[in-house]
Amino acid sequence: TIHCHGPACTCTLWPVIWAAKLDSQAATRCLQDGVATTGVSVAFSVLKCDAGPIFLQEETAVLEDEQAPELLDRLFIQGAQLLISNMQRVWSGEAAQLAQQQVEAEATHAAKLAKEEAQLNFQQPAGVLHNKVRAFARWPGTFAALAVSSSGSENGDKQQLQQQGQMQVKVLRSRLGDAAAEQVLQAAPAGQ
Repeated sequence: TIHCHGPACTCTLWPVIWAAKLDSQAATRCLQDGVATTGVSVAFSVLKCDAGPIFLQEETAVLEDEQAPELLDRLFIQGAQLLISNMQRVWSGEAAQLAQQQVEAEATHAAKLAKEEAQLNFQQPAGVLHNKVRAFARWPGTFAALAVSSSGSENGDKQQLQQQGQMQVKVLRSRLGDAAAEQVLQAAPAGQ
């Protein structure tokens, strides 16, 4: 949050379109939900949390492989530029006259993040997993439980695997698309 104190007001910059998601975890939840666009809002601060009248909003596309830290950095730069380019309107009082009250009924609550949400479940679609990796990149990160096995005795031409347990791995990045699928297929041994 960036605060700007004018002669009779305080402006707040939030890296989110307020009517879309409303909470400190909004950008993370937007990525998790796989939205195509998000944006920034410049609003006047009031005594109620996340409730001031909105002066400016500007949308931006969410990039396909963009992670939460990257998106937040980009949104804060975009929002700061939007606020700075309109400071004269804040100082003159024009911004306060143009600001629109938020419609609380249109807001969607963005729930607080929980570490348990970071566990990847490979029964879910690839898009859901990809969005989770992107959203939770800063905190808590995403984790997957992988079965650990080793080669057992050979039975004819087929080798049997013996499961030895599970290992937690942290997934730092993911990517969707045909190119990623082709790489997986090329890396797999023939017939598997």
